[in-house]
Amino acid sequence: MADVTPRKLSKKQRLALVGKPVRVKALAQAKLYVGVKEHPAGSNRGPHIDRWERWANGITGYPWCSAFVCGMVREVSGLIVPEPKRASVGFLEQWAEKVGSELKPGVKPRPGDLVCYRFDADNWPDHIGFVDKVFAAEWDSAGNFIGSLRTVEGNTSAGDDANGGQVQIRFRSDVRCRFIRLDAKKLQPLP
Repeated sequence: MADVTPRKLSKKQRLALVGKPVRVKALAQAKLYVGVKEHPAGSNRGPHIDRWERWANGITGYPWCSAFVCGMVREVSGLIVPEPKRASVGFLEQWAEKVGSELKPGVKPRPGDLVCYRFDADNWPDHIGFVDKVFAAEWDSAGNFIGSLRTVEGNTSAGDDANGGQVQIRFRSDVRCRFIRLDAKKLQPLP
């Protein structure tokens, strides 16, 4: 299955989201796209993927995990992350830190919070997704998250955590990461 038409929320599901924070609505929207894959495989392209990438920075064909997250926020709220206009997890995380949306170590992430992973040895984040459920919220003495969680992520797969070509539900534990809690007041309306 290539890029697929997402499922739709039922009336009951839509009503349950009324008045909920943007992050919770964006998570619900992200779950509708589970199963979307790049077309052709390995291209960082597809009808939905191209749309999210264009929204993020106007071009297509690049690793799209951050574009997916920003696309879900835009789809449910009409709001955008005001800066940067490029789809990089690192730049999104810098913006969150600047506006006070990055969670401090020890603050338990909630559904819809963003998780920014660091899979390699440097300190630049490699991948991003939505927190769906926290199974264990634990931090080591240095402030690194060592708990476990279920996520919804774009551009991932079991064979490639950070550029895997599909929207999936993932289970993660003992990964270096930071968390962001999006606040609609810190986002901007579409220009």
